[in-house]
Amino acid sequence: MKNLFYRLIIFLDTAQENDTNYNIAWFMANNFYRIANMRISELAAECFVSPATISRFCRALGYENFAHLKQECYTFHSHDKKFNNLINIPLETMKEHPQLATQQYIQQVIQYISDLPEFLDWNEVDAILKLIHDSDSVAFFGTQFSQSAALHLQTDLLMLEKFTMAYMDSSRQLECAKQLTSNSVAIIMTVNGYFTNSHSKLLQYLKKSGCQVVLITCHPHLDLKIPVHHQLVLGRSKNRKTGKHSLLTAVELMSLRYYCLYYPSLQELKGHLL
Repeated sequence: MKNLFYRLIIFLDTAQENDTNYNIAWFMANNFYRIANMRISELAAECFVSPATISRFCRALGYENFAHLKQECYTFHSHDKKFNNLINIPLETMKEHPQLATQQYIQQVIQYISDLPEFLDWNEVDAILKLIHDSDSVAFFGTQFSQSAALHLQTDLLMLEKFTMAYMDSSRQLECAKQLTSNSVAIIMTVNGYFTNSHSKLLQYLKKSGCQVVLITCHPHLDLKIPVHHQLVLGRSKNRKTGKHSLLTAVELMSLRYYCLYYPSLQELKGHLL
């Protein structure tokens, strides 16, 4: 369900205000609790568009149709414990003893990150970084925090003179996957494995392209249903709610390792610039 809010935010943060989809996203974000009880014609009238436009927007958000999106809105609206799954801290503890909740959560994060040296396979990391370095077509795929981590790595790589692709919008990710070839590298980042549920079509495009597929995850038994050439597992499945911290740590370590392996020395840079 969080994916819907995330995608609405992407539209609102990146689209122009005169864009039709921006107006639909704005209305949904500001009237979310009305959506579950609205007909598609009512929503279309509120947004001054046709029902067909609403249907296309729903598909752009990753839903089969408006009814599919509406059902998810209804489920979320009827659930009175919407935030229980954010972190492994009892709500009552956070409400009555926020300092204790802070200590408990920090301990969980420390424990999870402390396991990273046990899991991080540097032979695999180096093989992945070599793929990134050698390929002219590298694309990152993910949702929510995972794609934010990918954007972080993309920025570091660009600072090291390596251009890659990491689109935040799911429709642009899908179009990117369509363009990949057997010479491309696709890097899928998914902390908990939710990416497989919402991006089955994208995964099939990756399979069809014949590209090298890299999976970075905290889910040790994740099956993408397509060939995976390199896989990095970052932690134990039982504590995946704090896995995002291991993902960010791994990304920063990978950036530094890429710098050590492939960034030219100052003298080489001077020669290149001259």
